[in-house]
Amino acid sequence: MNYLRTTLFAIIFGALLLFACDKPQSYPEIPDITFKSLSITDSVDNNNPNNSKKKLLLTLKVIDGDGDIGILGDQNYIYPGFEDLKNANLFITLYEKKDGKFMAATPWNYGTPYLSKEEGQDKTLKADIEVSMEIPFQFYTYDTIQYRFYIYDRDKHKSNIGKTPEIPADTLGTVKVK
Repeated sequence: MNYLRTTLFAIIFGALLLFACDKPQSYPEIPDITFKSLSITDSVDNNNPNNSKKKLLLTLKVIDGDGDIGILGDQNYIYPGFEDLKNANLFITLYEKKDGKFMAATPWNYGTPYLSKEEGQDKTLKADIEVSMEIPFQFYTYDTIQYRFYIYDRDKHKSNIGKTPEIPADTLGTVKVK
């Protein structure tokens, strides 16, 4: 009888362990980038107080299945192989709406910090990337803007092209994912 109880307990305990462990969700090795938020504030140029500008903080969400995002390391080290991309792996373009269509206006290129997830079997990297930008008001010649962006991982897998919602050019405050 004691053997039967022990066996039954072992079977039930084993089944609980088997079904209690969740498999990690797998993601592709091609990065996925999405808009999270954009904070916009008015400011002035420190060198010329008569020049008004907008300060922006764009927050992007990135998921990469093999966790190899970023090319900038310590002491300005740049991951090899990105010379053809001007040592950048994050590309953001400002679009301005004219006659109902968005037109590319201003591109920016950034190198993102070297990120990786070295421990464990799940190499998936989920991160928020914040980008600060300052834009003189004269760039705002249209009433509506939008940012589009994409990123490369260290294996040069290009992500999807993400975008912000349409933003009235006179917006102040925070624009978030709806």
